[in-house]
Amino acid sequence: MRVSTSLIFQQGLQSLQRQQSEMIRAQTDIATGVKLRTADRDPVAFGQASQLTNQQARVDQFLRSNDMATGKIEAQETRLAASTDILQRVRDIAIRANNAVNDGVSRGALADELAELRSALAEQTNAKDERGEYVFSGVRANQIPYDPAGQDQLNTATQNTGAVELRVGESDSVTVSRVATDIFNTSPTSGRSALQVIDELEAAVRAGDDTQYEALQTDVDAVLDQVITAQGQMGNDLKKLERLRDDQNAWSLSNKESISKLRDTDLAEAITRLNQNYLTLQATQQSMAKTQQLSLFNNL
Repeated sequence: MRVSTSLIFQQGLQSLQRQQSEMIRAQTDIATGVKLRTADRDPVAFGQASQLTNQQARVDQFLRSNDMATGKIEAQETRLAASTDILQRVRDIAIRANNAVNDGVSRGALADELAELRSALAEQTNAKDERGEYVFSGVRANQIPYDPAGQDQLNTATQNTGAVELRVGESDSVTVSRVATDIFNTSPTSGRSALQVIDELEAAVRAGDDTQYEALQTDVDAVLDQVITAQGQMGNDLKKLERLRDDQNAWSLSNKESISKLRDTDLAEAITRLNQNYLTLQATQQSMAKTQQLSLFNNL
């Protein structure tokens, strides 16, 4: 009889310890809001949650890259819009200058305006971003695109040049920094810069050399075509970024819900479990107390 009572007491003690452990787990689940803290709780679910969390981190990085790319492209697009307006006015002056009725005074006024437009365009071609890097220098972000004479400083045989690409998806990337010579030259590889063309046009207008007007107007048109083409490419990139952002945000929302179901605490279930553990613990304690009393009685 004493052996049987001792065994019952030992079993009750083990049950008590188990219920206390379950109560602590339920309390921790409620306090932290996380039920899947270690793999031993549910190895399969833990592995799934870990995999989804890693995928989420990757998509979050793509979304951050998307925001960065959008900001950079929008900043460039603003510069190109201003450049388009400037070049359109330069073109108008080239047409107006090619008029036999212009005298020295009117030509001088047009030439002065060209000088102002040239300065305004240089501010766009050599613009810097908030980090102090040149907007249109591609991979050579610290190199000014054009010197004061309008000479290209990027497209040299001894320097690495090229646009900057940023990855914004598993198989998607966009250009976030283009090279000025691909935009503001009459030809990307060998053409003169828009600044040089305006300088030549200004000199021709001041001198009344109408033999150059038509050719210089053609050069201005060539640069305008380059700028407008770049604007179109940027517009397409912004649409692509918007589509990717929408898709990635939708996936992210669904994925976070899946992670939450695997990892996070169901408060209603945890509270119910805690109450059940508490009642079971009380019953075990009462049973052990009775067993202990019985053991003492048997020893009398």
